[in-house]
Amino acid sequence: MRPHSWSSLVLGLTAALQLALAAKHNGITDIKVTACPEDNCSIPGFRKIPQDLNKFSRGNYVHLHFTEGQHNPHQPYEQVNFADLGTHDHSMIQATAQVLGNNNKKKHDNPITQIAVLQGQDADMGPDWEKIEGNLNDGTAYGPVLTMFVQRDPSQAPIDSIVIKYGFDSHAAIGYDRLPMDLNTGTGGQWVHLFYKRAGPREPITHIATKACILSTCNMDSSWTRINRPIMTGTFKRYLYFFYKSVPGERPITDMQLLFDRDNDKDEVIDTGVQFKNRNVLVAVTRGEVGDSRAIDNVAIELGANEIPFNWNHASFQKASPDEEVPNWNAQVIYRSGHKELPETPTLRFHNDGTFKIVQFADMHMATGPHMCFNVPSSMDCTGDINTLMLMERMLDTERPDLVVFTGDNVDGISSNDAYATILKYSRPVVERGIPWTIIFGNHDEEGDLSREEMMRSVQDIPYSLSERGPLDISGVGNYILSIYNPKRKETFEEKEKSRFSLYFLDSGAYSFSLQYPGYDWIKENQVEWFRQQSKAITSQYQADNVPNALAFFHIPIPEYDLTGPDDINDDRLVGDKNERVSSPSYNSGLFEALFQSKDVRATTAGHDHNNDYCLDHRGIHLCYGGGIGYGTYGSSGIARRSRVFEIRSFGDRVETWKRLDDEDLSTVGHQTLFVG
Repeated sequence: MRPHSWSSLVLGLTAALQLALAAKHNGITDIKVTACPEDNCSIPGFRKIPQDLNKFSRGNYVHLHFTEGQHNPHQPYEQVNFADLGTHDHSMIQATAQVLGNNNKKKHDNPITQIAVLQGQDADMGPDWEKIEGNLNDGTAYGPVLTMFVQRDPSQAPIDSIVIKYGFDSHAAIGYDRLPMDLNTGTGGQWVHLFYKRAGPREPITHIATKACILSTCNMDSSWTRINRPIMTGTFKRYLYFFYKSVPGERPITDMQLLFDRDNDKDEVIDTGVQFKNRNVLVAVTRGEVGDSRAIDNVAIELGANEIPFNWNHASFQKASPDEEVPNWNAQVIYRSGHKELPETPTLRFHNDGTFKIVQFADMHMATGPHMCFNVPSSMDCTGDINTLMLMERMLDTERPDLVVFTGDNVDGISSNDAYATILKYSRPVVERGIPWTIIFGNHDEEGDLSREEMMRSVQDIPYSLSERGPLDISGVGNYILSIYNPKRKETFEEKEKSRFSLYFLDSGAYSFSLQYPGYDWIKENQVEWFRQQSKAITSQYQADNVPNALAFFHIPIPEYDLTGPDDINDDRLVGDKNERVSSPSYNSGLFEALFQSKDVRATTAGHDHNNDYCLDHRGIHLCYGGGIGYGTYGSSGIARRSRVFEIRSFGDRVETWKRLDDEDLSTVGHQTLFVG
């Protein structure tokens, strides 16, 4: 029996393009629900979404868990189950989940393409939908039964990311869609919303509507999709939301603009209900024919005046004259039309002379707006992120790197009310130059409006990014490996191409929630074990005297970074400056020992401590800092902002490093050979 109240978000995709995209992207293949009296449920092989669906409702702790299809081709090695290695304290190892339903079934191969949630004890979506066992309101005294359903349609692009957000007016990154139902409905608890992202285009938008409200509780019926965030108009009707929907067979919208006066060239004009200087703000749309390749399939709001996402367009105000005044909302209405593939990112390869250069940008701390400068000489004309971007561009044009690595605290979360816009801002210099780039997260990136999951998925939609989410069954987002290969030669059928140098990336977390070990977070034991397994899988392919060398990147320095001598200045193992204490975790999870035993990692580099830029030789492994580059965060007026360079030579057998300072000459300091052989 179909329940009286139900809500679903069904994004039907069409045509052969979606088939091709589904084949190219990994997608979520299974979703499970757990309900436990304590917040300690986990499912081996699945990523647990940390937000409790019963937040403040006094029910069980209810969580969603998901897993995906085959791993990214950049990470081809077989994964192992590390679910029981999540913490150092074995008394706190995650308990076996009370999984609601039979989780012993064979995992599905086809990815999930649609999600719906229905309300009612006998909810049913028909034979084309699979029921996910479990009540999303499990254990609550008043809430109705909520059941999730999924659909797998091979003609549609897969869902590849799911996040949970709290609050009625919560939003997710551009490109995520919101399930239009509170998953904590009727319980008296926190508003809980599910957002998910699809790997590819959606069905063409055929209807656009707006709604202006005094409060943020703007909504329409469940046939409409509300976009990611409102425009803050500064008027009595403060919140202006856009909504859209798709009706099969109707003419799609191909263009949209903002204006004050009706335009006869447009097919439709929508009154937003907002006025500017006694003039109504209108949305004018143009329609194409069914099947038009220019059809709009997504609409969003981006804060600030930064770059807009790849393949998106700006719905700007059409001025009647150049001097006509328009609202300054500090926001852009943007839309995506006509699917366009990201440009191909080249395989990382040594040049013919055996060199490969990496530039590290550490601790940029960029904001959505221009930001302000901290700890600079009083005589310096400084405008935060503008100066940081100028230094980045000088570095890129001088060094001409083959890869750029952003090593965390890329986004200054507290100053970024639109973290996606901030990501587009800091990545612009590398994207414009066509340079491959990759990221890891620090402790401040997630302090804004987006989670690690959303930021990583957003980064993957930007040209030339090599960043990866990494395995779902270990801690963190952004544990992965990149390989550098020999120069391209003619393919042979006898031998598969092997890596000549490895780059390991590890998520060092943010803050500790342990009373025993307070302070900063650490790289967890399951990540350390993952590294051991990956290193072994790589090195076992080679003779002992021909194992490719490697570098490792993480944000928060491991405790061994503090093993300098009592007189740091005269410690001959240290090249560079130690100008502040090492802010490492108070718990040592054993990563250095794993690195030492691996025999391939010869150096590591971190960020976090902005005024440190040294490399410390500890038992033959160099522990380096990148040196802080960002002007929008703490530094020292007597220490120039800087960036570290690694030049890998002799096809991986030698690594040189140095730093460049933000002075008139972009001076080079601290040149050293890290290792040979």
